[in-house]
Amino acid sequence: MGHNMSMDMNNSEDFGAKFMAALKEKEAWLNSTLLPKIHDDYRLHLTCLNNLVEALSKKSLITPDPYQKDKKITQIQKPEESTFTDNERPVKLGLRICDYQSMIDYVCNYMKFNTDQLNLDKVQRLMELNGTFQWSSLTANSPKMNTQALAICIGNLKAGAQQLQIAMINDSVNKTIEAMAEISSGLKQTADFIRERYKGEVRKNIIASDKFDVSKKVNPATYMAEIKRLFPTIMVKRPFSNDLIEEIIQEDIGDNKAAVQKKTLDRLRIEETKVVAKETGPNTHEVLMEAIRNLGTTSEQYEQVLMKIVSNNKVLQGGRNSLKDKIIRFIRKIFGLPEQQIDYSIVTTDAATHAKKHESLNYTEFVSNLAKRNKFYSGIAVKNSIAYNQISSQDEKKALAWLNKQMTENSRIQVVLAGLDAFFKSSVSVLDRPKIKGITMELTSLKNILVKTNQLRAEYVAYIEEKEQMRKLGITE
Repeated sequence: MGHNMSMDMNNSEDFGAKFMAALKEKEAWLNSTLLPKIHDDYRLHLTCLNNLVEALSKKSLITPDPYQKDKKITQIQKPEESTFTDNERPVKLGLRICDYQSMIDYVCNYMKFNTDQLNLDKVQRLMELNGTFQWSSLTANSPKMNTQALAICIGNLKAGAQQLQIAMINDSVNKTIEAMAEISSGLKQTADFIRERYKGEVRKNIIASDKFDVSKKVNPATYMAEIKRLFPTIMVKRPFSNDLIEEIIQEDIGDNKAAVQKKTLDRLRIEETKVVAKETGPNTHEVLMEAIRNLGTTSEQYEQVLMKIVSNNKVLQGGRNSLKDKIIRFIRKIFGLPEQQIDYSIVTTDAATHAKKHESLNYTEFVSNLAKRNKFYSGIAVKNSIAYNQISSQDEKKALAWLNKQMTENSRIQVVLAGLDAFFKSSVSVLDRPKIKGITMELTSLKNILVKTNQLRAEYVAYIEEKEQMRKLGITE
């Protein structure tokens, strides 16, 4: 019996190692491939949905919710499904499809699609939301009220429409059907992973801990009792899932453990072919984010610029070291007062007209703002950083507007820095001139980065305009 128990334990440890390795690989794949694909599919669905809602509204087949934009969404909730009469259809369907539209917009722009943020409750809510309309069975005799009403309205919309609009409607519905199939498959895999991750936490934190009595693995009852004994203190505030822990026991010491183990590992197997997106031309979101990431690489040059202009300022201020200046600095230091604001009169040159202009620059504020900008840019230069994801999760129009604003501001900063560089070089004494550090090289590098960013931005805008033209012509990718 001792020999059999030893073999069982060895088999359990061997499976446990395979399981944990498979779990780690699956999580990496979910975060790098599947979940971004689901997010993209939701974005595609939102675009198609917006087209349909706009078309139905224009024909007065639905009455849009006038308070749609005022509603605050804090979590995913499926719209109402109760029945209504034909006369109520425009208003009732209008309210429900607008609620659904707002929810999908929330999913696209505010939800984080990674394994740290998604739990079973969120995945389940997404699955329920997806069932608001049965897109693959969009018929007027559907038993689902919302699906039936939408099918009737789309049928009426097509009845009086031109071929171009009919093509747009069909394209929107067909793309949504494809996107929803991908999303449903992906969410099921995600839910399976979350359950397996829970089992992995129990294995790692309880079964593999020094407090766990391995002699209790002799039968299911004692094994379960030992896990229950340690669970409240080790996995604090986590729910005790009897079904999932029963699976662990069956995997380790069950009569049919080989088959159970295989089934578990099969759930964690990575099936690349199921989530490979069709090549439909450039991913505009990725092109836009590449432009933004490229902008972030200016941080290296800005860091060098900051070091040099701060050093130059110290040289200049050091030359202004009268008894009065020393007394003022001493008094500020004694009373813990901030450094006195420094203003410089610089000459800037307009990049387009080459016209020169005298300006008063609040040096203290300028350096402070540039340091903050530099810190944020260093974040967006790295994919999947907090700053990068913050922008990436936004609607593309908002992200583009932000990039446009940054490009304008950076052009202005270039002009000011050139003026400040010339000011430092001309304002110090002859003896201090060798101490002044020029920033011409950094300004040239910054200009090159901004030119590249502008090229990427123009490339993105060109793709968007081309897609819009194709959409208007009823041509799909």
